[in-house]
Amino acid sequence: MRTYLDCTPCFFRQALETARRADLSEDEQHQILIEFGRRLSEFSLGSSPPEIALGLYADIAARAGRDPFKEIRERSNRQALDLYPRLKERIKAAPDPFRTAVRLAIAGNVIDYGTPGAFNIIKEIEVVLGAEFGVFMFDEFKAALGSARTVLYLCDNAGEIVFDRILIEEIKDRYSGEVIAAVRGGPVLNDVVMEDARQVGMDRICRVISNGSNAPGTLIGNCSDEFSRLYRDVDLVISKGQGNFETLWGEKKNIFFLFKVKCDVVARHIGGNVGDTVLLVSK
Repeated sequence: MRTYLDCTPCFFRQALETARRADLSEDEQHQILIEFGRRLSEFSLGSSPPEIALGLYADIAARAGRDPFKEIRERSNRQALDLYPRLKERIKAAPDPFRTAVRLAIAGNVIDYGTPGAFNIIKEIEVVLGAEFGVFMFDEFKAALGSARTVLYLCDNAGEIVFDRILIEEIKDRYSGEVIAAVRGGPVLNDVVMEDARQVGMDRICRVISNGSNAPGTLIGNCSDEFSRLYRDVDLVISKGQGNFETLWGEKKNIFFLFKVKCDVVARHIGGNVGDTVLLVSK
């Protein structure tokens, strides 16, 4: 997905919020904004938003000398793990357990510190389970899973990965294809990395690999050779989150996108509304 002019203020908001979370001084925050403004002029609008943001977050992390979201990721994982037994019971009691597992996986996408506003995951679960989807290609999704020998599941945020684990468990119970989960290659925002996968037990459910990149999305050209080969060879890709959508929409690949629409730009791009929950296949 290309970048729009409306993305510009969002870039600067994220830059300032992340720099403050990293406890950088006001002078350092100012310098971050100045340098990012210069860097922004070097990109075309044909670049995806995560591609433009990649250098920004790397710059903040380098100045901070630490991962400013580490504690947030660990806390999000613990909170989601506390919900795990209740979520499993909710699925078991549902008239259509697999449909409920898909809905819950998308509800988990609200755990995102890269977008504005607070969230309440308990409330979000009830909203998503009771609401109509903006786009919900559920029958197509089941058919794709039924014919896939290999499935690559692209995780998004910490905490949310517990909801991903539940959906992967349901997929493995119903379909014969191998499922491989992928996480970010290095810290960026609260995006999930290998230590998060281990914390929530994802590595006990399926094979987990790093994509070799610390972009807040999946930039294939920035990923490791191992990940790129796997991405190319699998039959089906399940892409969680808006950042993965922004980097992979338009790819000539069988990809199902599961996410909550969090900004006007993406809403207009798919012909939906902010707040929509979405399950759609790539075109």
